[in-house]
Amino acid sequence: MSRPATSTISISSPYDNCLIASCLKQMFTKTVKGKKEPAITISNRVTEVKTELEQLNMGMVTELTYGYLAAMEQTLTDSMFRYIVIYRNEAPVLFCYFQLVTLTSHNFSFEKNKSFVKSIFRLFLDLKKAKVLVSGNALRNDIVGYTYNESVLDEDEAMEIMVSAAERLADEEHVTAVILKDLPVSKNVWKWMGSMNYHTPWNDQVMTLDVQAEWQSIEDYISALSRKYRTRANKILATRKGITIQALTGDEIKKQQMAIHSLFLKVAESQPFVLAHVGAAHFSRLKEVYGDNFEVIGFYKENKLVGFYSGFVSDDAYELYYIGFDYNANTEHQLYFNILFSGLERAIRSGKKQLKLGRTSFDAKASIGAKAANTNYFIKTANISSVAINWFANYFSTMEDGKWKLRNPFK
Repeated sequence: MSRPATSTISISSPYDNCLIASCLKQMFTKTVKGKKEPAITISNRVTEVKTELEQLNMGMVTELTYGYLAAMEQTLTDSMFRYIVIYRNEAPVLFCYFQLVTLTSHNFSFEKNKSFVKSIFRLFLDLKKAKVLVSGNALRNDIVGYTYNESVLDEDEAMEIMVSAAERLADEEHVTAVILKDLPVSKNVWKWMGSMNYHTPWNDQVMTLDVQAEWQSIEDYISALSRKYRTRANKILATRKGITIQALTGDEIKKQQMAIHSLFLKVAESQPFVLAHVGAAHFSRLKEVYGDNFEVIGFYKENKLVGFYSGFVSDDAYELYYIGFDYNANTEHQLYFNILFSGLERAIRSGKKQLKLGRTSFDAKASIGAKAANTNYFIKTANISSVAINWFANYFSTMEDGKWKLRNPFK
């Protein structure tokens, strides 16, 4: 819909007779010189809320800096962003952001589904052009997408306001589904959300591998494996012959960004579901924001880039992010598993306690010793049939990640 870069939600809305409006009005609406102060402002561009964001992000969380959000806004090619600021007494007290994505059948791979199911759901998506509103960063888990003044609001108040703001934004944008993630929801807040029809239709998981203190090298990790998995790991590592692995500088990432993007697309297009795509400049912009805390590791064969992975470096963990590779080279050199082992090497060498591996290819990651941890998504749908909702939830719960086996490769 057409809208200005910044807008103020009017006091009158379809939610006027519910707890949401009551909460917002009571907490944020007041009269100043005969006029009502704006309780909520919604902006399309982070530049419009830079001042408020910097006032509230006192901890300087990287993922809530102006530079990071500007990079995301500019390089997530099929996502729209909405930035919300809540005020009290003319001062900002809470900032949060959302991604707005329009789903069509192009977001899904239907090869493994029966033809009549494919036809029905493809038709539904193409006709509805379903809009999905996701809180915070839709591409990563455990990334905070909000900040607030703790001297004014407690955690439950902040979460209630975020949910309320999401409801108003969902109404304005006419979305089909709201997905709230990475929120510390207490029992009281969850009960309140349940009364508004938020639910968790499937269990999502992410994979992590704990790095043992005695591992000082990849060889120490391999020695800790049982004979079967040790033999397998050595065979995979042997396929690195002919491959050069190196960390790319910021300038090298920019120089190679089209090759990196092409390899990323080869992998992304093979996935059963892709929520949002990234532009070619995505990785170079992240390098600018994070510096040494973001890496792109290239795999070269005969001086040609045939694979890469990217990773975030935090105090305690190494987090694998997006990867890409040539499938012919992958067959010959086991690039995917060598990416996992290379990521583990980086985690060990940098003294991290954990390797974070995300939420795809669970079986492969379990085979190197990773374990699954549950992560909660609170979801609410509107203007969508119960048949489509159930199919959608079933689609996610029965993808390949639902068929993996728990493994123990260690002695």
